[in-house]
Amino acid sequence: MTKVEIEKPDEFLKLVESKKSEYLYHDHPSDGLDLFTDEIMESYGWHAVSFDFITYRSIAEFIEENCAGTFTFNDHPMGFNGFAVVDNIEEARAQVKAYIIDMIKSNLQDDYDDDQQEALEFFDIAI
Repeated sequence: MTKVEIEKPDEFLKLVESKKSEYLYHDHPSDGLDLFTDEIMESYGWHAVSFDFITYRSIAEFIEENCAGTFTFNDHPMGFNGFAVVDNIEEARAQVKAYIIDMIKSNLQDDYDDDQQEALEFFDIAI
């Protein structure tokens, strides 16, 4: 993912507003990263976080390191602010889903709670 820093906070905020319909997530100072704007990706995240070792942050970091697109940010002393636009949502979905499945399979447990059982079924992981 290409990373672009916009140094002036006002310019960055205008860009956030203009790209609202395009970005996959917005990492903002007040709430951090709390959802994916794509319904399917949000479903992946929602199910995945039932495991303590997967967070929205870890999924976003995976996206930034492995998916094609642009991550635009402003690293201001008042707080980090950034958003990601992926080039191909279908490809990004497949990559993220594979990442989550690999993470779950790499961290097998002896016991699973109800939410984790639901996530295993959602990702079609047989244990």
